[in-house]
Amino acid sequence: MFAINKKTNNKIKVHRKIRFGFLLGSLMLMSVAAKAQKEPFNTVLQRINNDLQAFVKDKVLSDKIANNLKNLNADGSWADINYNDAQYDPLKRIKDMVTAYIRPSNKLYQNTQLYGSIVKSLQNWLDKNPKNKNWWYNDIFYPQAIGETLILMRNAKTQLPAELENALIKRMIRRLKTGDGANTSDEALHYLYRACLTQNKATLDSAAKYLFEPIAIADGKEGVQIDGSYYQHGKQQAIASYGRVFAGNSVNAAFYLRGTEYALPKDQLAILVNYLKNTFLKTVRGSFYDFNVRGRGISRKDSLSSGIGSMVSKIKLFDPENAAYWDASLMRTSDKKAVDYGITASHSQYWKSGYTLHLRKAYTFSVQTASTRTLRTERGNNENILGKFLSDGATNIQRSGSEYANLMPVWEWDKIPGTTSRDYPDDNGATIKSDWGIPGTTQFVGGVSDGIYGVSCYDLNYDSVQAKKAWFFFDKEVVCLGAGIKSSTKENITTTINQTWLRGRVFSSNGAQKNDKGEIWAIHDSIGYVFPQGGDLEISNKVQTGNWYRINHFQSKTELKHDVFKIWLNHGVNPQNACYQYIVVPGVDAAGLKKYNRSMIQILKNTEELQAVKHTGLNMLQAVFYKAGTLAADGLSLQVDQPCTVYIKDLSSKNPMLYIADPAQANTNIKVLLKLSAMSKTQNINCNLPAGALSGATANFKIKE
Repeated sequence: MFAINKKTNNKIKVHRKIRFGFLLGSLMLMSVAAKAQKEPFNTVLQRINNDLQAFVKDKVLSDKIANNLKNLNADGSWADINYNDAQYDPLKRIKDMVTAYIRPSNKLYQNTQLYGSIVKSLQNWLDKNPKNKNWWYNDIFYPQAIGETLILMRNAKTQLPAELENALIKRMIRRLKTGDGANTSDEALHYLYRACLTQNKATLDSAAKYLFEPIAIADGKEGVQIDGSYYQHGKQQAIASYGRVFAGNSVNAAFYLRGTEYALPKDQLAILVNYLKNTFLKTVRGSFYDFNVRGRGISRKDSLSSGIGSMVSKIKLFDPENAAYWDASLMRTSDKKAVDYGITASHSQYWKSGYTLHLRKAYTFSVQTASTRTLRTERGNNENILGKFLSDGATNIQRSGSEYANLMPVWEWDKIPGTTSRDYPDDNGATIKSDWGIPGTTQFVGGVSDGIYGVSCYDLNYDSVQAKKAWFFFDKEVVCLGAGIKSSTKENITTTINQTWLRGRVFSSNGAQKNDKGEIWAIHDSIGYVFPQGGDLEISNKVQTGNWYRINHFQSKTELKHDVFKIWLNHGVNPQNACYQYIVVPGVDAAGLKKYNRSMIQILKNTEELQAVKHTGLNMLQAVFYKAGTLAADGLSLQVDQPCTVYIKDLSSKNPMLYIADPAQANTNIKVLLKLSAMSKTQNINCNLPAGALSGATANFKIKE
């Protein structure tokens, strides 16, 4: 052996330290690189996983699974499912089993028998490869459900067989249809699932791109419109039907991808927040949707229950600037606070979609109409079979929010609230005969708004019935006028004021016991109705029968019986110039309605040429001119040279504000001559109106002497 001196030995130690340090550094770099390759996939996958388990109730889930397992065959199929028409099940049942299997808080956690059922039922689905006649199940629901199931299963200690998982991932692959609004975001969502499962950057790139593609202002195309409404299936108002899908997918995508290189860009975030804050969430009173924004979904059970708590709770994470608004919305829509909690008064005229939304702490009142520029509420996939009149001035009047929830199976569908129509002997008259979008039949549809108050109109000409219908929106009341009602059909023509759940007693004048002003009236469920000119008023508080199948062939045929409050005016057979006047006063009892100061409401005109209402308490005038003309009353004169809607605020001042719009969207200029009592001379106002994408929107002018 040879000796190594101390100096040499020190060099060897230093060399070993350098080599070890280099090796350790290399391993650390490799670890960082490996981790980087898995990001943001793992982060996003875990966010999805956590989200899928939010609000799970373990006992309810395990009980449901136990009941479903009774029908599971040895080959993994379910005895009570028709696989030739598979819809949500069996994939929903499999997802439920996986959810329970991975949750330590569930009694089925890591249950070996349950694991076996999961594997064989997934294998059975893979082998059968069911197809549905409705493309939505094949291209959207099935891939989403598979993706969610596989993501949940990634949390299991015992994973699925690799061959089975890979085959299911392959089964998820579908061609992504771009430019299809909510449907595009729906398909892109299962692209996101597949990207996280496979850690494929190209798939994640596509998922992020097309999840956010619909978050844009798409004038006249499907998606968010410049007025804040939403189109789908053509120019059809779909605010909380397909707009709900759009909102949910967009919020989820922003929530999952926040803080990554794929985070939602600020300009698109602004569009999404505006839609949620100024349109979508306003259509929810308490935890229930306005039925006017649910499209053909109105025919589905529980379709008015919003269930948006999870969505709202996520928004604040990527939009903290509006945290107070989101917090109030969450408390209100989850029933933790009163339905008016955080509500501020607003009036929105969606001129693109024929929809009006009037919001007060005491109530929500909306109107849905259709024009030659838009499509009527659709029937499709044998859903919304009886919704023929939903676009003819349907009025949603809510106080608690639940007034119409699950009442639709027993509705008399030719008496939809707000509509003027033929009183048919059976359902055939209200049946929509064609699927997927029937154009409106009239041009003069729209209104004027200052964001707090406004007036809307509908020149009804449909199903051999004609009428001029208008709604004047104030604080404590909404004035509803109809004129020029004509029809030569054999049926009675009726105007329905409301049809809702019967709750408590119905009080009314019965045509004899009039109020202090000699007017007939009625009150039910804290909503009063006053009829200044009387009319043939009819009220029913009887049991009505029906079933979900009559309005939606995917629903149950079980007969239902519900107590219904229904109130309408009968114009008789063959009316040639009938009219109506009624005032809706929400938030009163019988004593309050008797004290209600109706004298502040002055109905100045109600003809087929002009309808006008003055509110002396609010110092404003609202008018609908169906043709050029002059309104002269109470020391004022208002003349216009084109059909329009007009609203004058600060009526008694020398410098009032004039709001004006063209519901027909045909004119870019309207000349107005205005003389008010406080003015020394007539004012000539040359009103240039919005054009292009803004045609139909409100223009305003400050009048100065």
